[in-house]
Amino acid sequence: MAACCVSVAVMANLSSSVVAVPPDKQSVAVRKDSSTAPAVQSKLVLMRHGESMWNDLKLFTGDVDIPLTEKGVEEALAGGRAVSEIDFDIIFTSRLVRAKQTALIAMTQSKFKRVPVLVRGGFYGKGKTGDANRIRLRDAAAKALETAACRMVPVYADPALNERCYGDLQGLNKAAAIAEFGEETVTRWRRSYDTRPPNGESLQDTYVRSVGFFNSTIEPRLKEGHNVFLVAHGNVLRCLISHLGGYSDLEMLRLQILTALPYAYLYNGNEFAECCILPPRDDCNIPLINMPLGVSSVLKKAELDSLI
Repeated sequence: MAACCVSVAVMANLSSSVVAVPPDKQSVAVRKDSSTAPAVQSKLVLMRHGESMWNDLKLFTGDVDIPLTEKGVEEALAGGRAVSEIDFDIIFTSRLVRAKQTALIAMTQSKFKRVPVLVRGGFYGKGKTGDANRIRLRDAAAKALETAACRMVPVYADPALNERCYGDLQGLNKAAAIAEFGEETVTRWRRSYDTRPPNGESLQDTYVRSVGFFNSTIEPRLKEGHNVFLVAHGNVLRCLISHLGGYSDLEMLRLQILTALPYAYLYNGNEFAECCILPPRDDCNIPLINMPLGVSSVLKKAELDSLI
């Protein structure tokens, strides 16, 4: 796929009249009636959380709530620096701590000094019935967003963006899973789009909930002209990137989503255009051999070990 090489600095300052659509994406980038004149210019950045403690141990993590490693914290900082020139108006994460940690840490690098505030109950304010403290905390966040003597940005966590639940595989490594369930069975669970492991979700299940939430809640915010930062998980980003790029099920399975690597889009109210930004690496002298530089050049491999 051809790369649309637009630096972060350039992307942050593009005029509202320009959205570059790579030639190989022009047939799939249109999401709305193309006869409608674009009315907005907003930016969307998708980013996987930094390395978690179970990522480091190569265990099936799924929707188990595991925190970042020290390396994961450093990755989140580097990812934040890579998008530091984008002024985000709203942040969405999953309910899992590794995604929240990554978003909050990344925002410490923003040149716009917006202070992120976690809003309890998510975007739609759904708290637990009778949980007065949860409602109080949500009201406090809402008041802070309106009255604080600094620039703020709301952070909304939603379960629709949680990682795919691997069910009985969670907590196991690949070898242990094969020993318990058999190699053929584990391979089918891991490399199939619509097959669920016991007590878990298929990738198709994850696609339905994550893309559904994107369409109903996130795209309308972009259409309002807001810049959106979305921090979630490998399988959720596989689904969203495939949705925006029109990828096949097999291409979705083969997408390699690196930890804390930002994937950037421009949105004009009508189209999503892919934009490459530099990987979150501090040493610019490291050769970027086989390193994806953005959505347009995401690596596809036959081996799907990254799905663990």
